[in-house]
Amino acid sequence: MSIPAQLQEIIDDFALASRQEKVEMLIQYSESLPPLPEWLQGERAKMEPVPECMTPVFLFAEKLPSGGLVFHFDIPPQSPTVRGLAAILANGLNGAQPEDVIGLPADFYAPMNLQEAISYQRLNGFQGVLSHMKQAAVRLVNP
Repeated sequence: MSIPAQLQEIIDDFALASRQEKVEMLIQYSESLPPLPEWLQGERAKMEPVPECMTPVFLFAEKLPSGGLVFHFDIPPQSPTVRGLAAILANGLNGAQPEDVIGLPADFYAPMNLQEAISYQRLNGFQGVLSHMKQAAVRLVNP
C-alpha cells in the first residue's frame, strides 16, 4: 500500500533532519495542531481515548462528503511532543481515503528516525494513535 503524498513529504523532511531539527520540527507541528471544532469542544464522551499514550489523548474521526477522513485531536497544550506526533498524523492523513489510512504500514515512520529525538515510550504512543485512527477508519467504512 502506498503512503499518501502529504505524509510522504513529512517523512522525507524528518529523514533528512538532524536530531535537533527533529525536536524543533515536532514543536512546530505541535503548534500547528488545530483546536477542536466548536461542535466537539466539551464532548470528550464522543471521542476515542488512546490509552497507549502516557498523555491523555482523545481522537474523533469523521468522513467527509468526498469520502476522505478528517481526524480531530484533544491533547493538552503542555504535551508538545505528543501534540507534534498527532499533528504529523493529522497533516499527513487528513483528507486521505479510508483505505489509505487502514493500509498504512504500522512502521511507516521508520525512515524518520524519530528515536533520535524522542523516547520509545513516545513512539509506542505514536503507534497507538495510528492504531486508533485505523480502527476509526474501519468503523466509518463499516458502520
